[in-house]
Amino acid sequence: MVSARLPIAAGLVLAATAGVAQDSDPFAPLLAETRPLQTRLQTDYSGSVELGLGYVSDDNFMFGQYNGLQEKGAVLIGHLSWNQFRGGDSFWRAELTDAGLDTREGALTWGLSNRFSITAGFDSQLQVRNDSGRTPFRGSNNLTLPENWVSGLTTDQWTELDSSLRGFERELARDRYYLDLNARLNDRWQLDTTLSYEDRQGDAEIGAAIYTDAASGDAALLPREVDYRNTELELGLRYDDDQLHLDGRFEYADFDNQEDRLTWQNPYSSFSPSVRYPEGTGGVALAPDSTLMRGRLTGLYMFSPVARLQFDGSYGVTEQDQDYLPYSVNDALRVDEPLPRTDLGGELATSTLNTRLLLKPLPKLDAELRYKVLDRDYDNPRDGYRYIRGDGTNQPRSALTVYNTSHDHLVQTLGLELAYRLPWWRSRLSFDYDFEWIDRENAAVEETDEDRLTLGLRVRPTSSLGARLELHYADRAASTYQWDQSYYALLDAELINATPDNQRYITHPELSQYHLSNRERSEVRLDLDYSPGTRWTLAMNLKWRDDDFDTTNLGLESSEWQRIHLSANYAASSALNLSVYGGFDRFESSQTGRAFRGGQEKNAFAIYPPLPQASDPSRDWDVDATDDSVTLGANLSWQPVEELALTLDYSFVDTVAEQAMSDAGAADLTPQDLPDVDTRLHHVTAGGEWLFRENL
Repeated sequence: MVSARLPIAAGLVLAATAGVAQDSDPFAPLLAETRPLQTRLQTDYSGSVELGLGYVSDDNFMFGQYNGLQEKGAVLIGHLSWNQFRGGDSFWRAELTDAGLDTREGALTWGLSNRFSITAGFDSQLQVRNDSGRTPFRGSNNLTLPENWVSGLTTDQWTELDSSLRGFERELARDRYYLDLNARLNDRWQLDTTLSYEDRQGDAEIGAAIYTDAASGDAALLPREVDYRNTELELGLRYDDDQLHLDGRFEYADFDNQEDRLTWQNPYSSFSPSVRYPEGTGGVALAPDSTLMRGRLTGLYMFSPVARLQFDGSYGVTEQDQDYLPYSVNDALRVDEPLPRTDLGGELATSTLNTRLLLKPLPKLDAELRYKVLDRDYDNPRDGYRYIRGDGTNQPRSALTVYNTSHDHLVQTLGLELAYRLPWWRSRLSFDYDFEWIDRENAAVEETDEDRLTLGLRVRPTSSLGARLELHYADRAASTYQWDQSYYALLDAELINATPDNQRYITHPELSQYHLSNRERSEVRLDLDYSPGTRWTLAMNLKWRDDDFDTTNLGLESSEWQRIHLSANYAASSALNLSVYGGFDRFESSQTGRAFRGGQEKNAFAIYPPLPQASDPSRDWDVDATDDSVTLGANLSWQPVEELALTLDYSFVDTVAEQAMSDAGAADLTPQDLPDVDTRLHHVTAGGEWLFRENL
């Protein structure tokens, strides 16, 4: 890409105009503005203009995923930064970047120095994903199939699929417009406010299915039109004096989805005539409208030069009361019992508090006491819903009613950190301890407690050699695993009573969710830096982490992360600099599952043979996953002459993911390894800047 940059020197000139009685004043001509335009531009204004052309050689969604350079062709390079200062301390400023791209942004500001400013601006973003997708569906959020469509029980019976496919590009464009206002009320109080409006439009995808049993649905990947509106208002008031600093804010956000559901014509010929192609229709609800109101207060209080308190607290309420959609978009399906409510009428209150007391009890000792809390409190009415499964049949019987549940969540953390400067090798010893406990509602585990300890040592025996070592240990203990909690919270008593005791679960009783399981974590990290001379700088980073889920029978049992990264920098001269780096990461994990069917085989509590499948350890399967990643790179910067600067950067990433499957010996289990996933990325960037003259 080639561009031209025109910087203009800054200055401030107070100009006076001649009075009315110029003839009587012999000095009046000296007061008139007689400077040429070039002089005024060089003194009254400050800024730069950059114009040029760029060229993209090929369409590539990955290269242009976020920068607007996804399509082949020429693009305009346009940047502007411009200021003007006037008498009375007034000023204005204009900024514009990426004028020729879909990722452009700009702002215009006017104000009085240190007293008042108002800014109007915009920010455009574009996300581009895989552009090679194809779909047989037509329309936006009411998808239909072409008239010549040939249906079937499976996709290989869709004989007109290839001729029906059309291109589908996944692009999301976001345009945000905002207005900022800042005003200093006096020496201690300052007001600021922001009003913004965001419009997000484009195309994405969503998975959906028509079914009566979710295990065997007629699934499809559907194009989805995105049309979001988001309005936000933020009011802030700040106070500052020698000891106390406060910042209070009120936030309001309104999210509006222009589309409330996505419907599609069933391409399959399964189920009844009213459900199969061409009459059958499926529907899925999209993100509902919602509002948020939140207040936040942050501050700092200085008790003394060696003691201060920092705090950050907030309280917010999110509401969602969008009208419910009907049980099914398929009017041919029978509904005997209406919805229990017209809308959810749900509310979520979120409270946070983060406090830190910073102390210096001794000249070489720093101490920190901290407390954090996060509280999520749901206020949602609990009702039973006889919803139609997958638009595939009539409304089910009353025993299949399901209930919505709340998931209150309280996290509290107490922490202590000590750091002491040792008298030798300019070293520093640190100790960090956190105790965290979490309370949950309607979860498999009601409470988890975790102790986290970190011991660190930083030394610099010489000016050219430095090292930092960290040892970390964490132990998480969970209360009794209530595998049946989600079962009883979700289902109706009529169905529960009709189900045998040994089958009353949704996930296997021995299957532990990894974030709720007992876990021991050990971690070591070592950072070294060495400068053998004034021109060389070498660095090495080592990391090892091991997670052991020691009480888990089914689920994630262990994981390990190993890392080594090396880098070197050589400054041949003030004009030539070379950096090289390389690294290797390996992540390994091991998990276990159990294969079983329903009915009599679902009994997970038998101990005497013959064992049903859910109780039989010989039906366990294991997967050992390994992800390796190699990173290499180099960067060269060279300024052969004062007017010319060149850069060259190269990076290479190679990742390999392997998953090895095995089983415990059941005759009908024959697991096969998943194929390896090998990904390589080469990235080269070359650039240069030529100072043609002072302003170009």
